[in-house]
Amino acid sequence: MQRLFFALLPDGVVRKQLRQLQKDLKQAGGRPVPEENLHLTLLFLGNVEADKMDAVRDIVAGIEGEPFDLVLDTLGGFRQNNVRVLWVGPSEPPPELEALHHSLRQQARKNGLHVGKGTYRPHVTLIRKAGLRENLPEKPNQNIPWAASRLALLASELLPSGSRYRILAETNLTEYAS
Repeated sequence: MQRLFFALLPDGVVRKQLRQLQKDLKQAGGRPVPEENLHLTLLFLGNVEADKMDAVRDIVAGIEGEPFDLVLDTLGGFRQNNVRVLWVGPSEPPPELEALHHSLRQQARKNGLHVGKGTYRPHVTLIRKAGLRENLPEKPNQNIPWAASRLALLASELLPSGSRYRILAETNLTEYAS
């Protein structure tokens, strides 16, 4: 069994801006997410049996979608397993992001994978084990524009030092020829 999820991976420019935002939020304390782990989750699959791995990889290979722009312009927080998490996300998720999430959810269900029923809230986790949200601004110092095109299937390994992610499959969303 592997703990899996689909995510959008930022390019180097967006990663650099996310790292700067983590530094700007140092008053929150906690543990910044390592640069190599920064991503926007599209769909969390949880623990997936080995016999379903080919089907999950096929979902990535067969996904259709074009690159799209989104803007990370709002800060938020929530508790996850009693750990305070701070994130940045789009205040208005673009329709293409919602469509990509919906498509992945449908394909996962079609392949017999369990997907949660919760509301999708697109975000990039910045800091874990953070302090109180009330002491932080509602918006980042500057908006982070992101030309999203890199979709990946990631495996998450939980270690005492934190999570480590491995890319199992990846594709680039491409423009369709007219």
